[in-house]
Amino acid sequence: MYLTDAEQRMLDGHDGAPRAQAMAVLSRLGEACGADRMVPIASAHLVASSYQIAGEAGIAIYGDLVAHGARVAVRTTSDPGSIDFARWQAFKTPADYAARQIVIAELLDQMGVIPTWTCTPYTTFNVPRFGEHLGWSESSAVVFANSVVGARTNRLAAYVDLCAALAGRVPYFGLHTDAGRTGDILFEIAPDLAAAFEDHYFPPLGYLVGQVVKDKIPVIRGVPGATFDQLKAFGAASAASGSVALYHMVGITPEAPTVEAAFRGEAPRERIPVGLADITATMAQMGGGDGPIDVVGVGCPHASIDQMRRYAAFLDGKRVHANVQLWVCTNTTVEQMARTMGYAQTIERAGGRLMVGTCHNDCPLAAWGFRRLATDSGKFAYYTPTTVGTECLFVGTDACLQAAVTGKVER
Repeated sequence: MYLTDAEQRMLDGHDGAPRAQAMAVLSRLGEACGADRMVPIASAHLVASSYQIAGEAGIAIYGDLVAHGARVAVRTTSDPGSIDFARWQAFKTPADYAARQIVIAELLDQMGVIPTWTCTPYTTFNVPRFGEHLGWSESSAVVFANSVVGARTNRLAAYVDLCAALAGRVPYFGLHTDAGRTGDILFEIAPDLAAAFEDHYFPPLGYLVGQVVKDKIPVIRGVPGATFDQLKAFGAASAASGSVALYHMVGITPEAPTVEAAFRGEAPRERIPVGLADITATMAQMGGGDGPIDVVGVGCPHASIDQMRRYAAFLDGKRVHANVQLWVCTNTTVEQMARTMGYAQTIERAGGRLMVGTCHNDCPLAAWGFRRLATDSGKFAYYTPTTVGTECLFVGTDACLQAAVTGKVER
């Protein structure tokens, strides 16, 4: 693989041991994946910022890098941590666990990582532009950046993302190339679904698409329209149930003004119709059933200010059931704006809790003894049985909030 003079100097150790290590990893990755060169990146996003993911091995790696003077070369942000830094005691997080997360935060800070603690960095200090090359990890952030923004990043693994941040470049292959962004499978929304497409259908549609395509690139035709948050929900579900890192939604996402553009003039490998019955069946798979619940989780990926407004409007004048926890996951920037606008206070007056900088998937919850969680998130629906250890019921946002008030899911 060709390296520029500056890249070769980095690999040879002239820019310090951390960047030499980073270039060695990236070079091997590029050679294994058939890259012929590196490409500079505008930013990085790190997934191993939580203690749950990084653990003691991560602390040792970060500690060694810091000891050798490691500093990120590009704008770099952190994924959710394993604690709400302001409220970890209220969430019953063990003190020794919280202390280890704080060590990770301190080490990342010394390397120059911006402490966003969010899976939606594009809502705060890491907003990519169309066509920019990135070195991102975190499945829902990657699929949003590629699909909705039109930036370019492969779905990097933990620590490979840090190598990209230290070196300021990644190998040029996969989704960084034009050819690598060509659609593979066409999903066609049937008339019965298109005529009655509701907000809460985006997560199950993404969930279904992810299961089918795995890591291929889906193209979806026939969705009548989509908001920022609906596209976020679709992508997160597809990235969880499969490994989707890029999707094209015809007439909606920037690289798919037409079906022909999404497939770059090639014929789809496969065409799959999706009707209302398919969505209904997928929703049941994600978590059917009804009845009492003990926790409601919304804000996965982290809630936007629009979602905070929606939650507050629904909960205004209501009260969360005495036997239910309502947790709203978001990042610090959105929390501050939600407080300025009064949304956070309305949610809290109703008995809801803001869980900031983390989420159900990233922090220890055994002390709560939860058994049944209701959520409007396709990503939560996929991971909850293993990360939280509870039964999961998937319903729409309003149904989630209503369940928090009544204490049960009613379909």
